[in-house]
Amino acid sequence: MLIVSLLWLMSVSAYAADRAVIANQHAVAASAGNDMHSRLYQTVMQYVQSQTQGYPGKVNIEIQPLDSRIRIAECALMEGFTVQGARLWGKTHIGVRCLQSETKPWTLYVQADVQVWGEYAVTGLPVGQGSPVQPTDVVMQSGDLSKLPAGIITDLSMLAGKQAALNLPLGTVLRPELLKSVPVIMQGQTVQLNSRGDGFVISADGTAMQTANVGQVVDVKVSSGQIVKGVAQSSGKVDVRF
Repeated sequence: MLIVSLLWLMSVSAYAADRAVIANQHAVAASAGNDMHSRLYQTVMQYVQSQTQGYPGKVNIEIQPLDSRIRIAECALMEGFTVQGARLWGKTHIGVRCLQSETKPWTLYVQADVQVWGEYAVTGLPVGQGSPVQPTDVVMQSGDLSKLPAGIITDLSMLAGKQAALNLPLGTVLRPELLKSVPVIMQGQTVQLNSRGDGFVISADGTAMQTANVGQVVDVKVSSGQIVKGVAQSSGKVDVRF
């Protein structure tokens, strides 16, 4: 059995430029004539699929195959993993460890490119600093999200109650740090308080006790002097749910 360090050194040999997409990785493994290679790729694929559920787009993985001359010791049970703190996003390394082997258990790493294809928001026209960012101000473009800055806007609902924190030229990829929340309720303002329950809605006026953005909890003082907590809405109203 080759030691782990030898496996790793050989994995970045003359075949390092070749990469296999999930869709054809079984064919690549089959051409290598090594069932352990095939099982290794299957383990990587299953691990990535389980860890990327809920990603905002279609996930595709390109795996850099190991040199076909590498012989991997037989293993009854393998598992995939990533180094602590590593992210399955863009170019990365995915580890595979052998948990049950007749010989000495082994660990090796496979180079991979985890792509996330989806839509993201960019400005369709210039937006001045302090101006509200409306859905009509942006267009959705498609691309590999893993190649873009972290935290980009992928859903137009994320723009609700936002304004430009600085001047945004045409074609700016929108990120949270480029936006700031617009208060929808100001302290001392008279607001409509809607108490919602199963099959009923009760409305009353009250005074907001603090300034609040969309989605924030705000205290409202009603005519009886009671303080009621509710959630600020984009309409400027406050919702209380029972």
